[in-house]
Amino acid sequence: MRSKYLSALLMLAAWAAQPARAESTSDSLTRLEAETMVLKARERLLEVQASILGKQNEIAARQSIMATLNQAEVIGDPVVRAIEGVGGRLYATLQMSDGSIADVQQGDTLPGGMKVLSIAPREVMVQSGGRKIRLAAYAPGQAGLNPAAVMSGPGVARPGAGR
Repeated sequence: MRSKYLSALLMLAAWAAQPARAESTSDSLTRLEAETMVLKARERLLEVQASILGKQNEIAARQSIMATLNQAEVIGDPVVRAIEGVGGRLYATLQMSDGSIADVQQGDTLPGGMKVLSIAPREVMVQSGGRKIRLAAYAPGQAGLNPAAVMSGPGVARPGAGR
């Protein structure tokens, strides 16, 4: 009889131990689920931080380009008198600081070492000493070049116009 009582007690203990093991498995699954959610949140945070860094770099690059394009003209730089041409073959008529006039195209080198980088319907870009410079338009009736003069005239747009 004692062995039947012992057997029943062991079966009762085994039966009672199963819910504890199931609860432990449940707790383990809950913990794993919580850890997975934390890892996914960290991954999303890293993605957002990378996106922000990319946007900041893009903004810095655009600001650098805009600063180059909108820099004040330097007295002594040539000024654009006209831009002419058909299709992709454009020529610019520039007035040098000494008053002389020169017709140039992309790739030409000006006296003083400036190189013509590009000629577009509304701008002439040159390079001097590693700096890119957007040449100002000619402003008739002024004794000297005015660095604050706004580019105007046919075919020439003000910096920042059209945005």
